[in-house]
Amino acid sequence: MKVIVVGINHAGTSAIRTLLTQNPEIQINAYDRNTNISFLGCGIALAVGGTVKDVNSLFYCDQIRLEEMGANVFMEHDVIKIDEVNKTVTIKNLSTRDIIEDSYDKLIYAAGSWPIDIPGIPAEHQNLENIMLCKLFQHAEELIQKADEPNIESVAVIGAGYIGIELAEAYQKKGKKVTLIDFADRVIPRYFDPEFTDKVEQDMLNSGITLALGEKVIDFEGIQGKVKSVITDKGKYEADLVIKAIGFKPNTELLPHGKKVENGALVVDSQMRTSLPDVYAIGDAVALYHASLQKNQQVALATNAVKTGLAAAFSINGIKGAEVQSIAGTNAISVFNNNLASTGLSEFAARAAGLDIDSSFIEDADRPEFMNEYGMTKIKLIYEKKTLRLVGAQVGSCDDINHTEIIYYLALAIQKSMTLPEIAFTDVYFLPHFNKPFNFILTAILHGYRTGL
Repeated sequence: MKVIVVGINHAGTSAIRTLLTQNPEIQINAYDRNTNISFLGCGIALAVGGTVKDVNSLFYCDQIRLEEMGANVFMEHDVIKIDEVNKTVTIKNLSTRDIIEDSYDKLIYAAGSWPIDIPGIPAEHQNLENIMLCKLFQHAEELIQKADEPNIESVAVIGAGYIGIELAEAYQKKGKKVTLIDFADRVIPRYFDPEFTDKVEQDMLNSGITLALGEKVIDFEGIQGKVKSVITDKGKYEADLVIKAIGFKPNTELLPHGKKVENGALVVDSQMRTSLPDVYAIGDAVALYHASLQKNQQVALATNAVKTGLAAAFSINGIKGAEVQSIAGTNAISVFNNNLASTGLSEFAARAAGLDIDSSFIEDADRPEFMNEYGMTKIKLIYEKKTLRLVGAQVGSCDDINHTEIIYYLALAIQKSMTLPEIAFTDVYFLPHFNKPFNFILTAILHGYRTGL
């Protein structure tokens, strides 16, 4: 059997390694337009801020390792056409400009996603020097270099999602004057509600970061070809460096006939099969079944990329036991001494999706107060009013207190469509060293009952 893999980052690497580990005889031709693979982009901010000393340590695989396993790896080769009827792909060698054609029995589409551009701004303004993206290893190298340049005094980050907040903190640690801009009126509203984001925002303000929330970027100004300011519908902010981090769009244009969700991500089943014959799709390019929404939706996370690569490989090799039945979008962030994790939908996101929900929020000591030391932890549960099915959860604490790993338990509850009473009666332990007899999850459930759940 011959398999063509389009794209070799997290998802593609996961698929190739699994395919060849299970079946060393399978023929794999893998194509990628980039010069490197397996770069952990989630570590870029850590490298910019100096926590990661060597940005090259953010790679976990390379072309040589895949070739040693038996794959034929073609870097700097851009797939420009896929013919799913005749099972062929057309590829441009970016070094020689030659056009070649290849054929497949099965195709794994792992083309990923690309940062969204800001609409309505002239291209010549968006192409000013020092307006940058944050995605690839090449971007990381430049962003790290800029952090150490003395003439870069002010930095504007556009987009108050995870990447934006992490970069804002990283450049603030480097002594830069940082402005964080977003059209939304809160940071990370898709993942966390005000009970959590209010403190994050206050901690950012206390660190000296300027928050320009609820503002739309409408233009950039430059001097001698270099950006000098960002203009919004409410103000103007100096910036020697601008980083656009407003989100990502799935790269699925090569499969125009595949079934897709609204943002263009390809709909796949639990084995990563698309609506096209013998075409699998994995990673950021796909919309998986979201357990909270009970429909397919794109959730671009490295964890999902790896899992989808495994599932596709198992399916192609005819081995049962690895399917992605559902996801909950479980994620976490640690910024400005806030340790936060969420799964499923925030209350804001659930209401925006039209779900009839309610919520329960508590803040409580993580251990009995009679212990010498204890910390405070916040937790919020979002659930359907009629069924009490859990659709979202958020947990947060500060400084050295960290209970983010309990989000795994709540993510599983969402994936299994568990109700609050079912969660309350799961088998848990109590030990004063670690928790309370009524731990904060159970307390949040009981609080919901007391307030009319």
